[in-house]
Amino acid sequence: MKRRTKVRGVRRRLKRLRLDIAEQTHSFPTTFHGGYWHSKIPIDQSFLLSIKENSRIQQAVIEAMLEGGAQLVRLREQESYRVVVLIDLPTLWQSELLVFESDARLKAFMKRGTSEQTWTRLPIDSMCLQRFNLSTDVEVHRFHERIQDEDDTHSGEVWLLVR
Repeated sequence: MKRRTKVRGVRRRLKRLRLDIAEQTHSFPTTFHGGYWHSKIPIDQSFLLSIKENSRIQQAVIEAMLEGGAQLVRLREQESYRVVVLIDLPTLWQSELLVFESDARLKAFMKRGTSEQTWTRLPIDSMCLQRFNLSTDVEVHRFHERIQDEDDTHSGEVWLLVR
């Protein structure tokens, strides 16, 4: 049986993550580039890689991102703005908060079909939804992501949680 390595400073790092997300979402974004605003997950990659096998800590990180998305939803003045929490599994490293100016821009964002990056839609089952403990007003999109560059190929899952 493989032993899980101890992750140090979890409470401190999660507290800092929540504070950073609260700071990023204290006001609704006003500057949009290409029809959207985004903010990457404010935590170091080494920490995220160290918790890759620890679902309890990963869940706390995801909940912090969902709280940030909920704050942006509360602050938005127009329903046409779409607030999205992008969850990148299994490492969470590419996770981010996004705000789109329109549904059309969101749909254009979800179309990834180049030789470098492909998103293939995956079905959504109840077990997957239980993992995130989402409210009923959240629209869920699940994709298999494949990124290929000259040296390597990366594969993972991307979840878009849209309000």
